[in-house]
Amino acid sequence: MTFEPRQVLRQRDWSEKELIESGFKYYQRRKYIVLARELPPEEAPLLIPHESETLVATAGYMICFSAGWRKRRSLYDYSNWPVAPDHFADMYIKWDDPAWKPKPGQKHLMSLGCRPYTSVVGVWARRMEQPQMIEGVEHTQPVEVPVNAWLLLAAKGSALGAPYWVADKTFRARYMID
Repeated sequence: MTFEPRQVLRQRDWSEKELIESGFKYYQRRKYIVLARELPPEEAPLLIPHESETLVATAGYMICFSAGWRKRRSLYDYSNWPVAPDHFADMYIKWDDPAWKPKPGQKHLMSLGCRPYTSVVGVWARRMEQPQMIEGVEHTQPVEVPVNAWLLLAAKGSALGAPYWVADKTFRARYMID
C-alpha cells in the first residue's frame, strides 16, 4: 500500500480538545484478569499474529494472555499481545481480588510463569468509518486500521497518545460503552 508519511498516525501528546475535535471519546477499562510474563531473551524476538498484522516483541516486553475458559495445549495457544515494558508499568497493576479462584486456563498460564494483572487505564477511542494508517511501538512499519475497528490512543504515562487498534468485539469486552 502506498501512503504519505504525514498520513500515518504515530504516538504524540494530544490535548483533550484535539481528541474531542477528532471524534475520540474516553472509555473506562472493564476490570478483568490478564495473565502476563516478561519475554525472556531466548524467546525473542517474538512475532505475534494479531488481527491483520504481525506485532514484534523484543526481550523484556510483557506478553499478556487472555486465558478464556479452558486450558490450551501450550503458552502461545492462548490469545496474546505484547506491551512495551514502560507502557505495562504505567497501565497495569497486580490483580487484587482475594476471592479470585483461577480457572483451568489461568492456572495453566500461571504454571508457565505468568502472573495476574489488571489494566486500570482507559483509552481515547473512536470507531473507524474509513481506514487509517498507524504506527505503534510494536509495529515494524505502518499498518491500516480497518473500517469498523476501534482506533485507540493510550491515555496515561509513557504510552500517552500511542495508537493501536482492536476489533469491535474485543473493544466491547475490554471497555465500558454507554
